[in-house]
Amino acid sequence: MPIVELVAKKALERNPDIGLDVVDLIVLLWLFSNPYDNHRRQLSSMRNILKMSEVLKTPGGGLDVSEEEITQIVLGSLQKLKKKKLVYIRSAGVHYINGTLTESGIKLVNDSVRTPLLKRVTAEFGNNP
Repeated sequence: MPIVELVAKKALERNPDIGLDVVDLIVLLWLFSNPYDNHRRQLSSMRNILKMSEVLKTPGGGLDVSEEEITQIVLGSLQKLKKKKLVYIRSAGVHYINGTLTESGIKLVNDSVRTPLLKRVTAEFGNNP
């Protein structure tokens, strides 16, 4: 299980009434880690994280969703985060997402996740400019 999934679950325990699920928080943390200066991220990195997470796995440990379905899950989560005014999305396609967190999104992450855990999440997503 990726560290980002553990952090997302812990954040949900601390804030059960925020109206988000684990995948939404994984996507929010993905955007928060901001591995690119131009705010453009490859969806393939998010798909790879979700493939490793227990959230999408079947009881036998396999995946029962296609690449396209995972892409749609990410795009749906981004729409949910946008409706809650946690992210600002400039563009979203099948390969790249161009967007940032709003002040509300940054505050939610900072209030929900301790700094040492954020550093581990950022390291996992490869904060390489």
